Amino acid sequence: MTTAERGGTTVGLVTIGQSPRTDITPDIVDQLPDHIEVVEAGALDEFDSADEVREAVGPREGEPIFVTRMRDGSSVTVDRDSVVELLQARIHDLAEEVSTIGVLCTGDFPSFEASVPILEPSDLLHAWASSIVEDGTIGVLMPKAEQLDQTFDKWDGFDVVAAAGSPYTDGDEVSPAAEAIGTDTDLVVMDCMGYTPEMKARVQEKTGAGVLLGRSVLAKTATEVL
Repeated sequence: MTTAERGGTTVGLVTIGQSPRTDITPDIVDQLPDHIEVVEAGALDEFDSADEVREAVGPREGEPIFVTRMRDGSSVTVDRDSVVELLQARIHDLAEEVSTIGVLCTGDFPSFEASVPILEPSDLLHAWASSIVEDGTIGVLMPKAEQLDQTFDKWDGFDVVAAAGSPYTDGDEVSPAAEAIGTDTDLVVMDCMGYTPEMKARVQEKTGAGVLLGRSVLAKTATEVL
């Protein structure tokens, strides 16, 4: 079905995990105009279990990883390059029925091929952070300590203090990570779409800094261009 047939503007939200992302999408939809419809797809939708995911696209030693969410709410760690191929396939499918695609991941991706504009939170967070912090220090929260090296590579050019705290656990890993970042940063970037507005509030309280939340940055940008 085309956008015209739907009678309005349709945005596709694609996750590196499984759709629907009931932990993210409602926050984004709440910030979009009422006439916007949302269609979701996930890179891991074809798999029936986390074991299948690990067997097909699980982490490889020494290679960059992503942390994402399965449909049942559990978290899974995947090899970045392997999941990018699956994500490209979902983007190709979504482009047939939407006017814009938003990626529900703050990871640093190669250029995707699509017939519609793609909003990538990684690029958006970089742009927003660059406009806010010129010569200061940014704190970066990431889900896993194993992502430390790729986080510093990703934020090369900034003075970075990084700490790990997963948004996908039952316990509060975010508050200790915020405490590790400390109160001397000019801005904190929550570098995973799994982080929630409630987690953002905790980080603001612990660090005393302004905080960029990936899902909010994506939603606000989409609102301006749709």
